[in-house]
Amino acid sequence: MGKDRLPGGPSIFLLLLFLLPGDTSPTTEPQYMVLVPFLIHTNGPEKVCIQLTHLNESVTLSATLEYAGENRSLIADVVSEKDVFKCVPFTVPKSSSSSAAFLTVLVKGPTLEFRSRKSVLVKNSESLVFVQTDKPVYKPGQTVLFRIVSLDEDFRPLNEKFALVFIKDPQRNRVYQWREVELNGGLTQLSFPLTSEPIQGTYNVVVQKESGTNLEHSFSVEEYGKEGSHSCWGGGVGSRSNRLGF
Repeated sequence: MGKDRLPGGPSIFLLLLFLLPGDTSPTTEPQYMVLVPFLIHTNGPEKVCIQLTHLNESVTLSATLEYAGENRSLIADVVSEKDVFKCVPFTVPKSSSSSAAFLTVLVKGPTLEFRSRKSVLVKNSESLVFVQTDKPVYKPGQTVLFRIVSLDEDFRPLNEKFALVFIKDPQRNRVYQWREVELNGGLTQLSFPLTSEPIQGTYNVVVQKESGTNLEHSFSVEEYGKEGSHSCWGGGVGSRSNRLGF
């Protein structure tokens, strides 16, 4: 158990540090420490770590997360060692909205007992989604090449699925669409041909997430416009929007 590693990242903080009733000497008095993220993201790996020290008897250890009307057992164990450190992974399912949850830790033995209940914040995870076209301006008859990239909040590739991807012309007509688009390795590439006489102006690639959130990335179609040769990132989730050139 001593080989368990502390959870990393800036969202980790010391949630509980209490002395348990027992020996009066400050160096040998039973105590425990609990580490959890102060912000827990849904549908992603999280971890709770508990350390017990200077125990003088066997105890039962339990940790329960109360969230969305359910009690989720994270730890239920009997500890007989004097000093123990262990980390347990867990996940929290998505809810209709972000809300508070409560973590209850109970340490109980023949002569000692301690219970504490603290609140943590649970937030639905949101991916970072970007759309990239191979250039910002196209001429009639050319093929528009674009790709969709999805990353989690730690900027790792995310194999997300999108309910609908479609192209809007300058008159807001839907001229092309794809349904149930799945990403492989956090990426998918799509394309569609422009007609020889398309409506000129600004077009939009619209990506619709399964949650119903839409994001858009624009490009232009011009008969005699100057063609761009560089790619642009565009789009984001909610109010998050980025535009990066390379």
